[in-house]
Amino acid sequence: MDLNDLHLAVVVARSGSLAAAAQELGLSQPTLSKSVARLERQLKVRLFERLARGMRPTEIGRAFLERARGIDLAAADLHAALRDLRQGRAGVLRLGFGQGVPDHWLMPVFQALVADGVTLDLQGGMPDLLLPRVATGEIEFALLGVSGAPGAPLTFEPLRADPIVPFAPVRHPLARQRSAITWDQLARARWIVPPTGTSTRADFDRNFAARGHRVDPVVVSGATHRELALALALDALLLLTRSRIEAPSVKAGFVPLAPPGGWRSPRRVGLVHRAGGYLSPAAQRAMKLLRQSLAKAA
Repeated sequence: MDLNDLHLAVVVARSGSLAAAAQELGLSQPTLSKSVARLERQLKVRLFERLARGMRPTEIGRAFLERARGIDLAAADLHAALRDLRQGRAGVLRLGFGQGVPDHWLMPVFQALVADGVTLDLQGGMPDLLLPRVATGEIEFALLGVSGAPGAPLTFEPLRADPIVPFAPVRHPLARQRSAITWDQLARARWIVPPTGTSTRADFDRNFAARGHRVDPVVVSGATHRELALALALDALLLLTRSRIEAPSVKAGFVPLAPPGGWRSPRRVGLVHRAGGYLSPAAQRAMKLLRQSLAKAA
């Protein structure tokens, strides 16, 4: 069995179609189709159903691909380890970082890695985007904030608490209010929140539900990086991490709000990587530097 054919079949299954897999891999659809057909001939089974709009694993295909993913990741780890041993240099480091992780934790680490000759391949976004990429080996590890530790095949190393806090633009009536802010007032305000399915949105809904409220946000923003501008333009409230309070863009235009009983958020920032997966020397150094950076910021 050709390991390259195995890898291509895994990507086709994950992508759901030859077109999406071809775009991800930079290959032509006929090349992928021939690879899958060759693997099916060798195994003497049909791995996929060919549909009008994609490809779906058969029952046998699902069982095969469940094991094949582990083999594919192990082969990728072996290839990476041999590459690092052969080249004896820093190489390329693929890592992710969550949207709420502040720059002052990251930039000194990135500067040190580049000074060591490491080429950085950075991916940012929400945890629901980054965690699958760590699980599939697309990135070696990620630094991100989660409300609950992700399960297998991932390992989570918590580094520090960094809860979510409600913020208001400095000109918002609640930011200038001298009396205590009530939950009724928060529920009536405009809100900009992440999409349903994210841990931050779950925290948002849970906080209001505990006080008997259901809030419909005015804007749902999925890591568009326009949240601060939207909040200012719409005079709306939003959720940010406590660590971002000192960021110039936040400090100049926003103030944190303290409702009665406090805003409850179990969010912790930590390192996520595949349990037992290969970590290059550059990844190990980056993780060490990030531990040191967050320890200093605590």
